[in-house]
Order: sequence, then structure tokens, then C-alpha cells
Amino acid sequence: MSDLAILRGLLFAAELFAGSSLVVVLARLAVIGRGASLRHLMWSVAFGALLLLPLLMAAMPGAFTILLPAPMAPTGVEMPVMADAIATAPQGFVFDANTIVTALLGVWLAGVALILLRGAASAVALWFLRRSSTAHPFEPAELAGLPQARGYALRIARGAYGPITWGVFRPVVLLPRAALFWPAERLEAVLQHELAHIRRHDSLTQMLSLLACALYWPNPLVWLARGIQRRDAEMAADDAVLAGGMTPSEYAGELLNVAAEVGRNRLPVAMALFMAAPPALSARVQAILIPSRIRKGVTAMDVLKMMGVALLTTTALVAARPSLAQDAPPVPPAAATTPDAPPAPPAPPAAVEAPEAPTLPTPPTPVMHAGHGMRIVRSEIVRDAKGHGHRHVSITVIDDPKDVQKLADLGPDIARAMAQARMSEAELRRLQTIGPQIDAEVRKAMAEARAALAGIDDAKIRAKVDEALARAQEKLAAAQAQLERDHAAHMDSDGDRDDDK
Repeated sequence: MSDLAILRGLLFAAELFAGSSLVVVLARLAVIGRGASLRHLMWSVAFGALLLLPLLMAAMPGAFTILLPAPMAPTGVEMPVMADAIATAPQGFVFDANTIVTALLGVWLAGVALILLRGAASAVALWFLRRSSTAHPFEPAELAGLPQARGYALRIARGAYGPITWGVFRPVVLLPRAALFWPAERLEAVLQHELAHIRRHDSLTQMLSLLACALYWPNPLVWLARGIQRRDAEMAADDAVLAGGMTPSEYAGELLNVAAEVGRNRLPVAMALFMAAPPALSARVQAILIPSRIRKGVTAMDVLKMMGVALLTTTALVAARPSLAQDAPPVPPAAATTPDAPPAPPAPPAAVEAPEAPTLPTPPTPVMHAGHGMRIVRSEIVRDAKGHGHRHVSITVIDDPKDVQKLADLGPDIARAMAQARMSEAELRRLQTIGPQIDAEVRKAMAEARAALAGIDDAKIRAKVDEALARAQEKLAAAQAQLERDHAAHMDSDGDRDDDK
């Protein structure tokens, strides 16, 4: 995970925490002086805004961008010693940014899973509670005066559990077994209270608040808001009973009687609404007995207005947050030779090819002719610019009999000796020219390499270069020895030919 991704993740988490806190604070300020029904509606809309907040943050960019400096470009300097030390060091738990962010993410996911598991366990417990209950035995006349609620099931528990209400699509009202012996006024008050929960869809809002608490479980303000929402839901249902015509004192008395009978047998389920829940019972009784309280319900227009305000407020909060960006990394400069790096050793001189032996002209052949003295015939091939050869023949005539005789006796030997002398002289000149030149070039290259090695501290590199120079010296000595042997063999062949003469 890159540093930019880590910073963005931390900023996203901080923005969620701050945004959720701000939404709860704004909702708390908005409910001041409102009736219980309107307060419950505002808290429910606030929880919906909390669930919408991360989606909007992921889809919308922030109003301004915090530009981070570009990451440092790699220098290209290798550190083999440090790399070996790191590779051989014992590996342990490293508290770097990546590890810390991963650990925090794991803790958050564990909390979310635990809360959702609690909700699932609550749903299973309610399913078993309904399965163990029985259908109500009340006559239709006994329920005729109750307000209508669509699609609910009225059940009687086997024990003292209830009265409670749960369910979104198929709501259930569960009464304790003692309800079979309740007076008509108490039964009517309890059923009006539970049916008010169904008409207001309080089970759905409780589910939304549970999901918001699972998402924002590290924020205590969200848990506090959920508790206030549950209390306002019960108060709004109480207001609905009072708006139906029951006197506050009579309803408060029946509520206390129900709490005295079944208040200790309340199941710890998260998605059910208990009429006689002890934590807010005192505040509810006080609210019931205050005659000046606002007991008005909410309309569909109130719901639309609250949803519109919540959407605009959440969008404004998301748009006002900052975003992170990073400069593009600088283009690395072209690779250049460092001052401390030794220059590359010069390439060894190419092997000098031995010049071809000069093509000597055919020695003149003296030919004796009676009456005409001696004629010396010289024949050679002359090539033009296109490479075509032409034979050129020259004839020299000597008439003096003494000169003719001397040339006739010494001609072949003189010509052979002159040719051998020319060949030996050319070979010797070649050896004298090539040998010192090669030796000087190699010595110069070795001196430059040793001078370059003087600034290198790595003993391994210097040893390898010294070994390469030693091999070059050996090859040079072998080449010189081979040239000397070739020259000696050539001279020996010349001496053998002289002995043959």
C-alpha cells in the first residue's frame, strides 16, 4: 500500500468520524422544542444521512485539494552491504504506517461484524419467540375500537414476555400471557400503543439506526443518538394513545401496571420495541402527565421536508471536505558517470595482421645464344587500375664475352641471395615495428587501469582487475615469444638454403 493510499484512508476515516459527529449535533439542535413524533422523525432522517454519508464521500470530490509533495525519486545508488544486512536480520513485527492502518481496519471490521451478529441473534430470538407463541383468543368486538394497522399479527406469549412489537413487512404484536386477564382499558391502551409503532414504521427506523451504529461504532455520539431515538419512539406512541382520547392519568396508571407485571422479563433484543422498558419509563410518565406538551403527529409533507433538508445538509458537508493529491514525481536526469567511478579501461589494440610477403619479381634468367653474347630476360606482370594484369618483358644484351661468362656463372646465386636478403630484411623490419608498438600500447593501458584502480576501495574489484591485467601480460609475452620463434625459424630456413648452395 502506497503512502498516498494510507493517508487517504486515514483522512476518509477522520472525515467519517467528524461528519457523523456533526450530523448528530445538528440533529440534536434541530429537535429542541419539537414534539416527540417530529423528534423521532428527525433522528430517523439523521441516521439515514449517516448511512448515505460514506457513499457521497466516495462519489463526490472535495471542495479543495491538499497537494502533497512528490515522493523522492530513487537515487540509483546500490547498497549491497545494507541489503545483505537487512536480508539476514531476524524478521519481527514492524510498526510501520501500513501495519498500523491494517490493524485499525481489522479492529473496525471486527466491531461491525460483532454488532451485525448481535442484530442477527436478535432476529433469531424473535423468530423463536413468535414460533412458541399462540394466536390471540380475543373476540372481534373486543378489538373493534382499536385504530387500524395493516397486516399485523397479534400473538400471545407462553410467558411474561411483552408487550413488544417487531417486523417491517409482517409486523408482530406480542402480548404476555397475563394479557388474557387484563381489563379492557389496559388491553386497549397497550394495543393502541403497539399499533402506533406499526403505523409509524418504527421497526424500520430501529433497523436503520442499528446499521448506522454498526458503521460508526467507535463514535459514542451515534450510540447516544440511538438511545434518544428509541425513547422518542416510545413517547411518540404514547402521544398517539393520548390523542386517541385516553386521559393522561389513566394511561400513566396502566403503563405503570404493565411495567410492574412484565418489566423484569424484557428480552435483550436489539430490534424490538418494548412498551414498558424501564430505562425511559420515568421520563415517559412525566411527559404523559404534562398537559402543555405538543402531541401532534407528523404528516407525509413533514417526512419529505426532513429528507430534503437532510440530503442538502449531507451534500454540503461532503462538498466542504478536503481531498488529497500528490505532485507528479520529477523526471530523473540522464544517467551520468559519477566522479568516483573509474573510467572504462581502453579496449585492447586489435591484433596487427602481418603484412603479406612482398611479391618479388622473377629474377632475370640469363640465356646464352651463339653469336649474340648473353641476353638477360626480365618478365613481370603489371596490373592497371581495373586489376587487369599485363606481362612486361625486358631484354638486356651483353656482348662482352668475359662479362657474359661471369654473369652466366654468378647469375642464379646472386638473384637468389638478393631475394632472400630482401625477405629477411622485410621480416625483421616488421618484427621490430610491431613488437614495440604492441608493448607500448599494452603498457599504457595497464598504467591507466592501475591509476583508475587507485581510487577504488573495493578489494574484490581490484583483485579481479589485477587478474585481468596479469592475463593480458601473459598473452602479450606469449605473442612476443611466438613472433621471435617465427623469426628464428625463418632465419634457420634461410641458413639451410645457404648451406644447400
